Amino acid sequence: MGSKMRSIFTYLMLGVVAVALICSAVQATDVDITVKDADDGSYIKGASVYINDHYEGKTDSDGEFSYEYDGNSRYTLKVTKSGYEDWDDRIDDDERSVVVRMDRGTVDFTVSVYDAGTVQPIKGARVDITGQSTDFDDYERTDAAGCASFDLEDGEEYSIEISADDYAEITREIEVDGDTKSVQYWLYPEGQFAFRVADAKSNSPIGGATVKVDGKSVGTTDANGVVTMVLNDDGYYDVEVTHPSYLTYSKEVHLGENVVLEDILLTKSTASLFVSVFDMEKKPIAGAKVVVDGKDAGTTDAFGRLDLDAVVAGTHSFEVSASGYVGQTKSLKTGEGTSDLVFELVRAKVPVSVLVENPSHEPVGEVKICVNGAAAGSTSSSGMLSLDLAPGTYNITGTMDGYHEAVQETAVKAGSSGESVVLTLEPVGLPLGIIALILIVVVAVVAVAGVVATGRVELPNRRKPGRRAPPKRRQF
Repeated sequence: MGSKMRSIFTYLMLGVVAVALICSAVQATDVDITVKDADDGSYIKGASVYINDHYEGKTDSDGEFSYEYDGNSRYTLKVTKSGYEDWDDRIDDDERSVVVRMDRGTVDFTVSVYDAGTVQPIKGARVDITGQSTDFDDYERTDAAGCASFDLEDGEEYSIEISADDYAEITREIEVDGDTKSVQYWLYPEGQFAFRVADAKSNSPIGGATVKVDGKSVGTTDANGVVTMVLNDDGYYDVEVTHPSYLTYSKEVHLGENVVLEDILLTKSTASLFVSVFDMEKKPIAGAKVVVDGKDAGTTDAFGRLDLDAVVAGTHSFEVSASGYVGQTKSLKTGEGTSDLVFELVRAKVPVSVLVENPSHEPVGEVKICVNGAAAGSTSSSGMLSLDLAPGTYNITGTMDGYHEAVQETAVKAGSSGESVVLTLEPVGLPLGIIALILIVVVAVVAVAGVVATGRVELPNRRKPGRRAPPKRRQF
């Protein structure tokens, strides 16, 4: 009996499992989604599909996507695509196919129009926009800010045509998407014409050139060598172009409707220039180095002159230097009628060291030093004074109370790295040598007097008159 009951229980369990599997298989169903354009019914490829906000995949080229739903209740289906408004809806759990029709999104689109010459907004310009794959066709006039606004479908392509009185009309193609919400355009005046000015040798653009047409100034070229104007009529015009560094261009030029640009080449204006270098005594300085605008130009000859050929008209920096002289820099605007450039160089000063000492070679401070009679300073406690003197010959004098004045003639040479002067001050009174000699004599006299006074010195006997001195005996 027990064995029979176990068999029945086993069969019941197997049945329950089978029913569960069958129910599970029934609940997992395939759902087909088709996504179309709400306007023209075209299939939308690449639309993103979400189930309960969970991304499932994208539609294929036929706008279709299939997914397996194994739930037993309603769920949220969401479809998104760039250029379309998002679509979402609640779907019953027993639906096997869903058709999604998406409406195209719109973009607030702005067109701005500016004058190409003045960079100012153009008011009243007409902006026409036509859809290339839709029936959209509309126009607006620009406001005071030069703007016109439209509601355009996201993802569509459009043609834009802009026109305004006295301006050349333009046509452009655009594609509107979420990132492109505005465009800006230049309008050029009708009859717009440009002159482009360049160097005849290097072909590089020349900025700052003044252009005149029939005697009236058109303007000055920019960094690209370009200046623009508006031509009212075709014909021949007298064109003049000037620049400080170039020869003047003057020519009759035909300017017409089929020509919008005239290239003008300028040749640099050059002239010869003499650089003369002298010292303060008007003597020429040979071998002086001349530098023009930072570049070596040469050295002066025996007459202190240097001939510079082909100096371009304009402002230049001239620097002159020579050994033993202070260098000098001048700025000169060269051109027609430029005279010679003359430099007068001052001799460079030489450091001179003055030392004052006494006869014992000890430094003497607070000594007043004069150079050619003019006060130059006083010595320090170390007996030193530093001077800067131009090349030449000087009388350097040292004076101090209690000492005799000391004078030395010193020659300061041009280009010398430094000179030294030593002055010896003698105390006022007899020279020390004479004083010492006197002292020696006095001491000697005093010593002799002392000896005589004590009788230590025997004086020779004096003979009495009428008596002979006894004869000396011979010794054998």
